[in-house]
Amino acid sequence: MIILITGATGFIGHHLIQRLQCEHHTVKVLSRNSKRASHMLGVAAFDWDYATQDVPAEALHDCQIIINLMGENLGNGRWTEARKHEIYASRILSTRKLVAAAPESLHTFVCGSAIGIYPGTGDDLYDESYVALERLSFMQTLCHDWEQEASRIEHRKVRRVSIRTGIVLGDGGMLKKLLPIFKLGLGGPVGNGRQWLPWIHIDDLVSVFCEAALNTRYHGPVNAVSPNPVRYREFATALGQALHRSTFFPIPAFILKLALGEAAALALNSYHITPKRLLEDYDFKFKFDNLPAALADLFTES
Repeated sequence: MIILITGATGFIGHHLIQRLQCEHHTVKVLSRNSKRASHMLGVAAFDWDYATQDVPAEALHDCQIIINLMGENLGNGRWTEARKHEIYASRILSTRKLVAAAPESLHTFVCGSAIGIYPGTGDDLYDESYVALERLSFMQTLCHDWEQEASRIEHRKVRRVSIRTGIVLGDGGMLKKLLPIFKLGLGGPVGNGRQWLPWIHIDDLVSVFCEAALNTRYHGPVNAVSPNPVRYREFATALGQALHRSTFFPIPAFILKLALGEAAALALNSYHITPKRLLEDYDFKFKFDNLPAALADLFTES
């Protein structure tokens, strides 16, 4: 297959391209810095500034699948109004332009999304059937609008999948930020530690994206989370054990709110999510469905 990927130099994109290359697909990427992207990833890369430019036609030539991972990092600093605009536009506008530019050769559009589409409160268990009648937070609005933009591709008879990603465990993302603290023995639960944390190992997430791209049974929203979510307190304990460190230092909610403002919701919200469609509709086999085993795989040499 000829596959075009945006956001390819990020944590998820880097792993995904490695897998697709191993499976002998032709991969092209769009990047703000095509020279850097091509050198880093070893694939053909094309310059694209989503905010000011149309999608380059040469990148779309003969393209059969688009995987859209583009989006400003949610965890980099406070969500000022300007920052929220960047986060929103990087996802919505880029998706809108990709949909508008879709070539005749395109048959599949896989787009990022996130568990932020769910309410993020309490212990209620949510699956893909949930409908956000009211957008009560920035994250819900962002994810809802992102999926709506992606779904417009279906009017052109193109299969669309929106991957609602949870907390990804691997050599990047949230773990990269937590490791220095936990390795010093200063880690612990955030807030009261009772909030649900829906996690997924990077290897399983890459498999979900590959299946979504190549398996025509996949369509619509798909929760990319482990079938065994844990509470934040359990996660902190398991991470400490994997690193052979104590976890006696809880981080009070008010400290996070003072430091991060609205962005503190990423750590304080409670997302009790099940991957119902992966399990029941697609019979997806998780390589890592147990948190201690997933962490052991990542830190066997720590």
